[in-house]
Amino acid sequence: MQGRKIFKIGIVAGEVSGDLLAAGLIRQLQRYPYTFEFTGIAGPLMQQQACKCLYSMDKLTLMGLDGLYSRLREILHIRRKLAQYFVSDAPDLFIGVDAPDFNLGLEKQLHKAGIPVMHYVSPTVWAWRKYRLKGMRHYIDRMLVLFPFELDLYRQHAVNATLVGHPMVTDIEKNPDITALKKKFGIATDKKVIALLPGSRKSEIKHMAGEFLHAAEKLSGKYPDLQFVTAMPNSSLMELFESEVKKAGLRHLDLICVEEHSRDVMACSDVLMLASGTAALEAAIVGRPVVVAYKVSWLTKTMVQLLASVKYYSMPNNLAGYRLVPELMQDDCTAENLAVEVGRYIDDETEVIKVKQAFLQIRESLDLDSDRLAAESVIKMLGLDIKTRMNNVQDKT
Repeated sequence: MQGRKIFKIGIVAGEVSGDLLAAGLIRQLQRYPYTFEFTGIAGPLMQQQACKCLYSMDKLTLMGLDGLYSRLREILHIRRKLAQYFVSDAPDLFIGVDAPDFNLGLEKQLHKAGIPVMHYVSPTVWAWRKYRLKGMRHYIDRMLVLFPFELDLYRQHAVNATLVGHPMVTDIEKNPDITALKKKFGIATDKKVIALLPGSRKSEIKHMAGEFLHAAEKLSGKYPDLQFVTAMPNSSLMELFESEVKKAGLRHLDLICVEEHSRDVMACSDVLMLASGTAALEAAIVGRPVVVAYKVSWLTKTMVQLLASVKYYSMPNNLAGYRLVPELMQDDCTAENLAVEVGRYIDDETEVIKVKQAFLQIRESLDLDSDRLAAESVIKMLGLDIKTRMNNVQDKT
């Protein structure tokens, strides 16, 4: 080991999902017989993999444009300090993991200073702010994309891109024991179960929980044998959701509340009512029919309307290439509309089967061993031999 080169990698993740992706990438890189040193902005999973954290990841965790504007000065200060740090002690490679509003600007500065740049998880340039594509090929040396349609888009704009699929596929069990899960959470086995998942942020719950709950009230009036279940990431969000239940005056609604375990709750449910975002992709991989909804503030809505160029808002519809599942956005996100769309699934088993079959195809298209492919891309960018990985693994067995 003495005298072996240490490959320094700068890395920045700004969300929980980015922490998960980056940790998987780091774990795979450590299977190679090379010495890596990771430094940047890291979540707890990355830090467990010995990534040195210069700033708390929470500093970059925001909700839409509103959160960005309220903390813009602090975020720009962190980005400026990070750029100075990496330029003065240049890594062999910088990897920005998602968080495009933060990472793209940083990557541009670092590339200008001669530091190779990789970006992991495509910004949603296919949906909005498409103008960013023009500059990316000049300062991103390799883009790692999760979805097949993104690869085609980047190739059209001369950006070097590699499809790695989505690691969520390996994290979500394909055939879980539903009976055991229902028993664990106290969910009925003789009723249709509707999941209410209005989001994992305070603002999302405040904007949408009321509509979801009133939709549940309407559905329970029409279909007597329904049970509803929700999953919240932590106790503080659960308290907020329960306050919305009280505000709606629904004390007699057959509702089970579960902390964490959102994917297990999805698996236990017959139909999902959820906030647009990562959860919609989770629903597709879990394989449950879903109604996607979303509401944002007037500021975020106005900016999106100005800059958006998207046909579909939810990832299942973008991956399918057509309106596979209902999308109820902004003014369409009402209790009445939510109840109607969920009711269609309850009444039409043929539609349920169609959606489940399409979701299975989506799952298979994303099942590519993402962590390994991402690690191989890093090894290649560093000019190292990817074949040594298997020898290294065999040596350890």
